[in-house]
Amino acid sequence: MSTADAAEMGDTLGSAASRRYLGMVGVVGLVVVLVLLLGVSLFSHEGWTLQDGLLQIPRKESPGWYRDFGGRSIPQIQDQDVFYSNLGGSVDAARNADIVFLGPSFVSYALDRQTLEESQALNRLKIYNMAFVGIRGGEFSRRVIERWRIRPRLWVINADDQFVHFFSNDLNVTLGPQKQPIAAVQRNRLRGYLTVIGRNLHWRIEDLIAAYQNGYFTPTGLYRSISDGDMGLDANPGFVAQGNKPMLSARDPDCHTNPAVVDYARSFLAEIGGQVVLTLVPHSQSCMQQAAELAKALNVELIAPPFDGLTTIDGGGHLDRYGAQKFTSYLAREIVKTSAYKQAFPVGLTEAR
Repeated sequence: MSTADAAEMGDTLGSAASRRYLGMVGVVGLVVVLVLLLGVSLFSHEGWTLQDGLLQIPRKESPGWYRDFGGRSIPQIQDQDVFYSNLGGSVDAARNADIVFLGPSFVSYALDRQTLEESQALNRLKIYNMAFVGIRGGEFSRRVIERWRIRPRLWVINADDQFVHFFSNDLNVTLGPQKQPIAAVQRNRLRGYLTVIGRNLHWRIEDLIAAYQNGYFTPTGLYRSISDGDMGLDANPGFVAQGNKPMLSARDPDCHTNPAVVDYARSFLAEIGGQVVLTLVPHSQSCMQQAAELAKALNVELIAPPFDGLTTIDGGGHLDRYGAQKFTSYLAREIVKTSAYKQAFPVGLTEAR
């Protein structure tokens, strides 16, 4: 071997060794960053583990909530991977519930937890809000239910048809102006786990950069409760504001269901089991006629509160806190009158809880 060849081989081996060294330094650096980013959360709550810290960013240091909707530059959401890959305790909480609500973000904004807890008939029951922000179709919910065997005694499903009907096989998510396929359903559990970790790390780095630039930390994002599925909407100033606009319908009431929706809904209800009540959260484009026709075709009961007195956070799409309280109060009164509720919870069952 010539001197030149030996020198070239030495350079190649040296370059490979350098790459391995730099790669090792990079891994160690990432671990250090993770520890630094998670340190406060990991050691400020008794019983927390590294997995807890990796899977969630707690709300005000409360491990009962995780940052679900975030991203200071690009909006992202966690719960699609959390539910589809069964990460953390959310799926277990849904499986342990007596009543589970399904629907898009309209449901998240319409259910007021305090009003539910004040209902003498419902306050002994475990009620889980399994609505998904940005997802209009129910196919994603169906897959989560089937995959993890979620079987409450009673389902309450928002039969909304804006853009796509809940009872459809649509598998898209809409965040802001972007509509795209739900990527979570393409990931196995390991990839889902790593995706959630990466998203949390990205958000934490954004938080650190923002705090460095501003000189102080500013809260961001919306958080979701692990135990009951509620979104922490009180962080939104518009949700808790006084004097919001009244909710008004801007849709032609001559709107109807169709055979495709009815067929999918029949299959959906047969698959999930249990008793079912349909509801319709009022918004500017909601259609009472199609919901009533669907309920009749399925032989299930429909609870559709009137618009009277409801107020909205965004001029007609989502209810504010006052509107949610009125909606939930109406729903709580009517749901206990339904045959589905009485079959799901015979007399004496709720008293024994």
